[in-house]
Amino acid sequence: MKPLLLLGLLILVTACNDDAGDLRLYVAEVKARPANPPEPLPDIVAFVPEQYSPVSERSPFAQPQPEDMVEQLANNQTCDPLDNERPKDPLEQYSLDNLSLRGSLGDGRSVWGLVRTQDGVTHRVGVGHRLGLYHGKVTDINDHELTLTEYIPDGKGCWEPRVTKLTLSTGG
Repeated sequence: MKPLLLLGLLILVTACNDDAGDLRLYVAEVKARPANPPEPLPDIVAFVPEQYSPVSERSPFAQPQPEDMVEQLANNQTCDPLDNERPKDPLEQYSLDNLSLRGSLGDGRSVWGLVRTQDGVTHRVGVGHRLGLYHGKVTDINDHELTLTEYIPDGKGCWEPRVTKLTLSTGG
């Protein structure tokens, strides 16, 4: 039994020794290979400073404004400014993607919509309430949908009204 154990141990040591020799040969071969030369550096462009003329150019400390935008804002008297001074309603912090109409209820004189936020809180809204990120104002509520008017910036300093509807959602 002992001679077999010694024989097995000897074979194991010899096998490991052979693998180590192969590994040493491979490492020596890799070290003998010539190194790849590094890529050449890109050409350096010389810096040429420009002369600043304070009479003909704008001040570097003033906020830049495109010329066509300045003219348009000066001529744009037809834009209705939005009331940004009023306090925001709670549902104005949510985009319409995060709101769903879950139902409606009424007492004969008025109808309210039940709007649920993505975090699971249900709010009662009526005509005139505001919701959404674009100054949306509820204009109509019926059994299956809530209609609101949003004011989308047009990129020229004005706001364009857009009618949007939240339809009844029955999913969880």
